[in-house]
Amino acid sequence: MPDPKPERRTVIDPAVAELLTGLERQRSDAALPRKEREKKARERAKIQARREARATYDLPPALREKIRLLAEEQRVPASQIVTLALARFLDDLACSKVDLGSYKCPSRSPRYDWNLEFPPELIEAPRSKKKGQGRA
Repeated sequence: MPDPKPERRTVIDPAVAELLTGLERQRSDAALPRKEREKKARERAKIQARREARATYDLPPALREKIRLLAEEQRVPASQIVTLALARFLDDLACSKVDLGSYKCPSRSPRYDWNLEFPPELIEAPRSKKKGQGRA
């Protein structure tokens, strides 16, 4: 049995795709009542304003869990815990309290010269609480 004829996929430039998405959004918004259009516009502006404050980094799952548990325990947003930790780290780095050289190992990536390798005890998984232990 012969193989089915392969389909040709069209590749769209990201700028063109964004333009088409914007036009499609305008068309769908035009059909909405004025109050809903205004509400959507406010929501979009809010999302756009937050975008500047957002960042994405790869973190080990054990570290993410530690952050989540600490934020839960302190009843504050996890992003604020991370903001404090990063600010303190950058201050310590500037004051030479932290030496990145001790964590560096050569990278095989053409983009980076070094990777940082962390000792397991620095990033170990949090210990699970025993039953019956909790906040009083």
